[in-house]
Amino acid sequence: MKPPEIYLSREAQRLGTDRELRRRAERGELKRLLPGAYVSSDEWLSMSEREQYITKVQAAARISSPDSQFSHDSAAALWGLPVLGRWPSRVHQLTERSTGGTSRVSIARHGLGVDPAPQLIDGVVVTSLTRTLIDLAASRQFAAGVVTVDAGLRTPEPGDTRHSLDVPTPSRDEMLSALEALMPYPCAARAKKVIRFSSPLSGSVAESLARVQFHALGIPAPELQVPFYDEEGLIGAVDFYWPELDLIGEVDGRVKYGANRRYRLDVSAESVLWEEKEREDRLRRVVASLMRLDWKKITNRAALRAYLASFGLHPGR
Repeated sequence: MKPPEIYLSREAQRLGTDRELRRRAERGELKRLLPGAYVSSDEWLSMSEREQYITKVQAAARISSPDSQFSHDSAAALWGLPVLGRWPSRVHQLTERSTGGTSRVSIARHGLGVDPAPQLIDGVVVTSLTRTLIDLAASRQFAAGVVTVDAGLRTPEPGDTRHSLDVPTPSRDEMLSALEALMPYPCAARAKKVIRFSSPLSGSVAESLARVQFHALGIPAPELQVPFYDEEGLIGAVDFYWPELDLIGEVDGRVKYGANRRYRLDVSAESVLWEEKEREDRLRRVVASLMRLDWKKITNRAALRAYLASFGLHPGR
C-alpha cells in the first residue's frame, strides 16, 4: 500500500489559512479523517477497509504528540493482524495509568500504562506485538480475541509485516508472563482464557472462529494441521482432524501445499482449484470422512451443530 498524502489544517494555517482544505472537503474532493486531517476522496475510495483504517491511524499520529503510542486495533492494523468484524471508527492510544485514559470522539485513550518496548511501523509508534495481543485479548469478546491472538502466534510468512521487521513470534507462556508483569490489569482473566485457548496452528480467521464454535458447542477439540500421506507421498496438512472418527475438516476445502504453503502465486487460479480437487480426492481415499466448512456454516452455530452431528460429532463425545 502506497501511503496517501495527508493534508493537515495546522500545516495549511502556517501558510496562511486552512479554508481551502475545508472548501475542498465540502465539495467532496477531500475526505475528513479526523479533526484537522484530510485525504483525497478518490484515494480513500480506492482503499480496502483495513487500508482506510491504517490511513486514519497515520493521520492521528501526524496530529498527536511525538511520544504517542497507538494500541489495540490501531496497533493490530499496523502489525498486519486480523480482527473479527469491521475495523473500528476510532483510533486507539495508550497513556500512563495516572492520566485516566481521557478519550475524544476520534481517539480512544486507554490509561493502562505505556509499553516500554514499542515498535515503529510506517512512521507510527505502536505497542509491541506481545502487548498488542494482550490488550486485544483482554478488551474483546472471546472469539474476536482468539482470531487476533491465533494470528499473532503464527510464524509469519515472507511479505508479512512481522517477517519484514524480523520480530520474534511470542509463545503463549511468554504472553502469560508479560500479562502477569502488567498486573493489576483489567479483564486479565478473560485475556488468560483467550491466550490459553489460542494456537499458532490455526491458519486463518475462519479456522480460528471454527475452533471457538466447536468449543462453544462442546465438540471435542480437533488436532490441527495434521499431515496426510498416500502411496504418492505427502498429500497436505489439513485444518482439522478428529482421529476417533477418522474425520478431516477443511475450511473452504483448501489444503496446504507442503509444510507452510496454503496459496500458490506461481500458477493460475484454475490450476490451483484443480490441484485442490485432486488432493481432496486423495484425502478421501485415506480417511473415513471429510467435511468442508465454509464461512456460512461456521458463523451459524445452530446450523453448524446439525452439520457436525451428521458426521458423528456430538457434544462431549
